[in-house]
Amino acid sequence: MNVKFTENKRKKYAKNNSYMCSSTCNFVFELKTMGELFGVIQQDLRGNVIRRISLFTGESEPKVEELIPVWEAIILGGLLKLIRNRIRFNALYNFILQKPIPRVAIEELLAGNATKLQLEEISQYGEGLIGILIPDKKSAIAMLISRELGCKSSSFLKGLSVVFGLYGFKLKEEDYDSLKDWKSFAEFFIIKKGDFSILCPSNLRFAISDILLLSDVLKLDPEALVYLTEDPERDEAKTKRTIFDKKNLLYIVITLILGGFTLWYTVLRPKVDPEITSDLEEVIPIDSLNKLNDSLTKAVLDSNRIKNDSLFTLNWPDGTQYVVPKKSILVDLHSYLMDSTQTSPLELISQELIFDENTDLLLKPTDYLFKQLSIQMNKSKNVDVQISAISDKDDKSSFKRGFAIKNRLVGEGLSFKKISVQASVESTNSQANSQVKFIFTKRNLLK
Repeated sequence: MNVKFTENKRKKYAKNNSYMCSSTCNFVFELKTMGELFGVIQQDLRGNVIRRISLFTGESEPKVEELIPVWEAIILGGLLKLIRNRIRFNALYNFILQKPIPRVAIEELLAGNATKLQLEEISQYGEGLIGILIPDKKSAIAMLISRELGCKSSSFLKGLSVVFGLYGFKLKEEDYDSLKDWKSFAEFFIIKKGDFSILCPSNLRFAISDILLLSDVLKLDPEALVYLTEDPERDEAKTKRTIFDKKNLLYIVITLILGGFTLWYTVLRPKVDPEITSDLEEVIPIDSLNKLNDSLTKAVLDSNRIKNDSLFTLNWPDGTQYVVPKKSILVDLHSYLMDSTQTSPLELISQELIFDENTDLLLKPTDYLFKQLSIQMNKSKNVDVQISAISDKDDKSSFKRGFAIKNRLVGEGLSFKKISVQASVESTNSQANSQVKFIFTKRNLLK
């Protein structure tokens, strides 16, 4: 069923979808007919939901409203992928059947009385669905959306998990009949494949479809569904044969690649040093924010590093306090940030970081320095930092040290746009060779 929707029709269809309150005050979801636009949040409840998600994620209400159809498109894309994956369909069925629903938290959310803790319950429920519908895809999608729509990756993922949780409730309460078997599931969702293109902004449609590997499903005709389930034994035999053929082909390709690489490395490889360019700034792990996110809630002091130092307590106007070594650059940086009359750049030399002379990697990553430096700069939105890691070898060594520091700061939640790296090569003693120069600059936000 191919239907072309105008923008007005899209809004009209979007109003008719998902949550409604029953006469017994139990919140359930309603999708009136199979032909309506796929959705999660009913129009008359959108205001409450948008406000609570905005507070939960830290994004503005207009931005959350802009993201809702994108979240819905991602959910629909994950469901469509299950049409060709019976194993994951079984996992979804078992999850919906056995996982307890955070019903009270969802009712509070729709009524506008949700607390952060209750949203956490919905978010955790949604994380379980994310692991089934879009496994290993959320980081790539978050990076794409944050770049194209100007939101934080972490905020996007928090909102995505909440909307996934709300849809899981809808699936269990309203659309559960679609889960009775794989064929019923496929028939229920295949007619909604056109809704994916309607919900997704045009500039994101292809990229999200590519990440979710949806091209084969979006091209599938409803009449072809019978071939997915009519002969399971034949499908299983075909799958095993395909896997066997792919393995043989893979072995051949790997053998050719290894042979070619060996020939290139031993005979043809040019004997020149790699060129140092600004592209090195992009050596930031795609999922660094996710991998290091837990460190934001852990201890902020490296006790082995500072146990013999005198400690100093820094105070913020909101009452927040934290303790750092008295000799740390964090003390002078805090004073600089708290003094609005200081507008000139601040240059600080740190000897708190120790690098391996051979690998240029951090030997003893000083957790408190990266964490508190990120916190201080995030509290001061108009401050940028330039990193210059001193090395007595060459530019490559200095760059590598600088980017190691930059990556750690990004992993602690600091935007990479606020950090620049500069090479610094000096013929100095071993003590100066471990120095790192930080130059902090305040931007004029009124310009």
